[in-house]
Amino acid sequence: MWPNHERVIPQAFAGSGTSVVAARAHSVEPSGNGYLYGYEVDTVDRAGQRATVLTYVDTGGAHDQNSAIVTDPTTGEPVSVWAYPNDPGLPVLPQVTYRDAVAELLAGIGMPVTDPTLSVAAYRPGKRAVVRVDAPERVVFLKIVRPHRVAPIVESHEQFVAAGLPVPRVLSSRGDGLLVLERIRGVPAGSRITEIADDPRFVGSLAALTGRIASVPMTQQARADAMDHADWHRRTLVTALPQDAAEIDELYDAIGRRSIGWGTATKQVVHGDLHLEQVFVDEDEPWRISGLLDIDTAGWGFPVRDIGAVVAHLVVTGLWHRSRGDAERGAAAERLADAVARDWVARNPGEADRIGPAIGAQLLAHAGGQATTGSANGIETAQQLLAATRVALAESSSPTVPSAGVLRPRSAPQV
Repeated sequence: MWPNHERVIPQAFAGSGTSVVAARAHSVEPSGNGYLYGYEVDTVDRAGQRATVLTYVDTGGAHDQNSAIVTDPTTGEPVSVWAYPNDPGLPVLPQVTYRDAVAELLAGIGMPVTDPTLSVAAYRPGKRAVVRVDAPERVVFLKIVRPHRVAPIVESHEQFVAAGLPVPRVLSSRGDGLLVLERIRGVPAGSRITEIADDPRFVGSLAALTGRIASVPMTQQARADAMDHADWHRRTLVTALPQDAAEIDELYDAIGRRSIGWGTATKQVVHGDLHLEQVFVDEDEPWRISGLLDIDTAGWGFPVRDIGAVVAHLVVTGLWHRSRGDAERGAAAERLADAVARDWVARNPGEADRIGPAIGAQLLAHAGGQATTGSANGIETAQQLLAATRVALAESSSPTVPSAGVLRPRSAPQV
């Protein structure tokens, strides 16, 4: 999956006064008719100053005046190379990475701040970024998206707020891709994992939340997920783990077989990318859900896919905690994964056979993200997730989800 960009990246930096010392694979995802490859690039300038620059090589996406167009000597095709924050898909992003520019921006919309502190809360190249602004006067979040996405996102937030969902209000928006969002109450549910893992009230609150989401009067389709992009994820994973190609094909074939006929299943409005970092809980009563983020993906879809995303993310979270020596939090994440899956099956007995494929597709997508780093730890983690997928798809009278015994790594993979 990772092409030879040893010559492409230095060419992009040529003439800048900066030389490339080394580059490490960071991420890969689809882009147009190609791929967007991310690298951590170590550089040194003429004064000997060293820095690490997050750099992207785009073989199928857009470019602008901040991109370098370089011919890939391997393919003979032009590729676009750019460095964060000069993201051609998010033209306003460079403007919100400087304190003075942010202070001026907020003053211009009637929300003046003094001495703001900026931190990147989320970044997905070419698609969205979130910058948190902390100031004595207020805390707000600047969400940067592709310009054409602003109006639909504003409408979605208005619909969710009108339906009583605890999403942040849009305080201001601009057509160039900028939204200013209020801070929601509470803390990410994932940060309180040991407190909610064995509390059935949280699982009940999560089920109630998905029920309330279903009541939002939306008409658009939810964003395509890991099952919709199964072919791409499959190719990516096979390329990254050729020694496991037969097993990967077998797992994807099983998901495909067990997904036949889903077109007749009931659809409802779903979040589209649900996991515990999108769900906020009350600080004093962490079983009580107090907020919901990132509803850009919401729309009509299969509710089991939201649950599959939650469970798979919890499995990955469990591995992440264990890799850092926190067995208690790792086990808590795994127990909560089991509880969420069991609750969904109990509430939807007629669709119980769908939970395994929904979880499995998400686990394999996470595995691909790990394997494409090329690191030994990433590959080991990906293979742990293949094992978890086998369990999720295991034939039984009631669907099972990965347990701590299956997932506990022999060493400490980095997730």
